[in-house]
Amino acid sequence: MKKQISTEQTDSNIKGVLELLSETPAKLIRPGKNLSNRKLHEPLGRRERSFVEVLAHLVNCEARTLEAITLALLAKEPLFVRIHPERDLGKLLRYDQIPFDELLSYFTFRRTVLLKVLSSLKESQWSRVVREERKKRKESVYWQARELAHHELEHLQYIESALHKES
Repeated sequence: MKKQISTEQTDSNIKGVLELLSETPAKLIRPGKNLSNRKLHEPLGRRERSFVEVLAHLVNCEARTLEAITLALLAKEPLFVRIHPERDLGKLLRYDQIPFDELLSYFTFRRTVLLKVLSSLKESQWSRVVREERKKRKESVYWQARELAHHELEHLQYIESALHKES
């Protein structure tokens, strides 16, 4: 079930990344609409996040990725400061305390913006890079988008599996 997209930047791989990223909101809406508010806030498993906490985590990760992509597109090899999406950003912004419907709408809006940016890129723009603090390698826009798509897919598969076990 897991879709793996190669690290090689090709037109078909870019299409695959865009497809995965575009599918995420709908894959969150379906199960989220079927759960009670109580269930949305219950851990999905022992010592696991709740559905709302997973969504908050995805918002934080997407925010950091979009920031890296934006920097790569606007500056030549910018330095991307190391800020952890959950331990740092998540503790500051506390998306997990926002009602599910509002958080899902916010995530969906952000995804629309990300896809609008990514869909407009030329091949050379997908290759633009950002340097991350304490990392030797530079990471391209393609790499950032691909990693986000795979990360989200893992969480979506976990949610599906956890909710399937309950039914």
